Amino acid sequence: RRMKARAPPPPNQPSAASRIHSEQKSSADTAVMSDQNLVSMKENMINRWVDLTVILPSGVEQKSTVQGSKAVMDLLVDLCSQYRLNPSQYSLELKSSGGQPPLSYKPNTLIGALDVQMVFLKEKIPEEKIKRPLPRVPEKSVRLVVNYLKTQKAVVRVSPEVPLHSIIPAICEKCEVSQEHIVLLRDGITGEELELTKSLEELGIKELYAWDRKRVSNEAIEKEKTRLLGLFKADRSSS
Repeated sequence: RRMKARAPPPPNQPSAASRIHSEQKSSADTAVMSDQNLVSMKENMINRWVDLTVILPSGVEQKSTVQGSKAVMDLLVDLCSQYRLNPSQYSLELKSSGGQPPLSYKPNTLIGALDVQMVFLKEKIPEEKIKRPLPRVPEKSVRLVVNYLKTQKAVVRVSPEVPLHSIIPAICEKCEVSQEHIVLLRDGITGEELELTKSLEELGIKELYAWDRKRVSNEAIEKEKTRLLGLFKADRSSS
């Protein structure tokens, strides 16, 4: 009677520790490959040639092709040298496309590391120009002699080019006359009233008379009272 052959022993099963080690090694290899791919992609981006549209300060567009490994600051220097500009007076604004906001970068950022398509070469605005307002042009003014209260004179500095109604407030303040009652006369003899829509230059005068209608009317009333009182006294003495 022949005996059956023994079955072959089962294959060695890997232990749990060896399985974990194998998985860790696989993950590490995958991470290394991923890092290598990322580095390779970055190198490809940096080493590539980048086509740019350069907009000069005048608004003129120029096409340019630069190496991706060139730093932004070097690009600024090259562009300024090409167009005979001072790099210290200009800056670059980088955009991926016309409607997108400007890209943020540092002077040593490589062009290839940015998704840039348009480069705006802009002149820097000095802080002094921003803070300092434009110098005001001094207004032309003349000395106007104002006669008032019959014997009083005052000197007012006013513009000879504005209508008389614009300088009435200054005259009233100087002569202590109400704007509602003032009348401007050419002289105290003819009593010619000046047109308030005309300027001193148009009228050809540097002296005028300020007449206070209220004061004059009050004086006339007082004179009339004195006259009536004198007549009343004369009637009483005759009787």
